[in-house]
Amino acid sequence: MGCKVEDLVGEDVPSLEDGTSVQEAARLMAMRNVGSCVVTRGGQVVGLFTERDLLAHVVAEGCDPTALSLGEVCSRHLVSVDHRVTCRQAVIKMRSHRCQWLLVYRRQRFLGLVNLTDLAYTLASRGRPTDMLVNAVGGATLAVAVGVIVMLLIQLPDLLSFLGQVRVH
Repeated sequence: MGCKVEDLVGEDVPSLEDGTSVQEAARLMAMRNVGSCVVTRGGQVVGLFTERDLLAHVVAEGCDPTALSLGEVCSRHLVSVDHRVTCRQAVIKMRSHRCQWLLVYRRQRFLGLVNLTDLAYTLASRGRPTDMLVNAVGGATLAVAVGVIVMLLIQLPDLLSFLGQVRVH
């Protein structure tokens, strides 16, 4: 069975209202040891706040994290996929949108996030059936070739003896 994004949805992604301070979000992310949190408004996802947002929009700008809300600094151009999308399709979508996170939905219900690192690891650790078939055929071909060479080497003394008895007239 192929890899589906719903199998990789992060279970422990915190969600916070968009009015929450950046300081509070950073504290929660550090406490849970996660690199992002979902930003909501009235129960609906409106953004994603990541470590990159913290660095680029708060630290690099010299802003006070207690004075900024998540809604002011979170990423809003989010890319989402249906839960039935394959891991390979998800990676292609991430590449075309130049993103590292996908929001995963089942109909209108938000299930969670999938990140590029988890997708890459999963795809690398699962051998594709076509790769396994190619390896099996290649291995069988090699075994047959080695068998033929061994048979020829075993028959070589008899073949040389036979050739020595045949004279050219």
